Amino acid sequence: MTILDEIVEYKKELLAEGYYQKKLETLPVVDISHKQPFKESLTTKEQLAVIAEIKSKSPSLPELPGKDLVQQVKDYEAYGANAVSILTDEQYFGGSYERLQSLTVETNLPVLCKDFVIDPIQIDVAKKAGASIILLIVNVLTDQQLKELYTYATKQNLEVLVEVHDKEELARAYQLDPEIIGVNNRDLKRFVTDVKHTNEILSGRQAGYHYISESGIHTKDDVESIVNSGIDGLLIGESLMKSDDLSEFLPSLKLDKVKV
Repeated sequence: MTILDEIVEYKKELLAEGYYQKKLETLPVVDISHKQPFKESLTTKEQLAVIAEIKSKSPSLPELPGKDLVQQVKDYEAYGANAVSILTDEQYFGGSYERLQSLTVETNLPVLCKDFVIDPIQIDVAKKAGASIILLIVNVLTDQQLKELYTYATKQNLEVLVEVHDKEELARAYQLDPEIIGVNNRDLKRFVTDVKHTNEILSGRQAGYHYISESGIHTKDDVESIVNSGIDGLLIGESLMKSDDLSEFLPSLKLDKVKV
């Protein structure tokens, strides 16, 4: 069983326990109607968009530097991020829906609820917590589940980042005709990353979609090594959380997009 399989089993347990129903009943409503869709950054900007992530830990990284998360979100916006990703898984990533809700009101940027969605109620909770975007991971869903969850989310006026890990999953993602596709550079079996995975998966890609490279991006050199793949943006967490000078580091990653 991979770590991803283990996490999905944990989500099923939470569903059975009524965890998400309780969140839906107890979270207050927040107003994010003023926020612009993330897609606008992908279509109107000449530079790569950055989804800047808030994370405390992960299965491959037991602990990240403690930061003032409100300040971190404000710095992300000040130094050029186009969206914020907030992990809401408690057990494996140290996040929460309460964290998402408290931080989404601190920024004008759209917020991605980064979680492992297998049921519509998780989408309901993400929306109530103040997310503008949700994540659907092709690897953990059947084609039928993907279609149902994607349709459900878009009907709630949420944007969807559809995540793939290989060319086979990319082919499955195309069946949805989604606007935004994320290419995860993490090997799901070993949980190690190789940023050049993006080049491999997107060779022979179809036009008409926005592609985001996710995971394993630590330096400007990493970005330079994949910018020719046709990506429109980057999702970056660990290196931003570890950075001592976001004012210099974050803008350095926003290279000009390559027209391909």
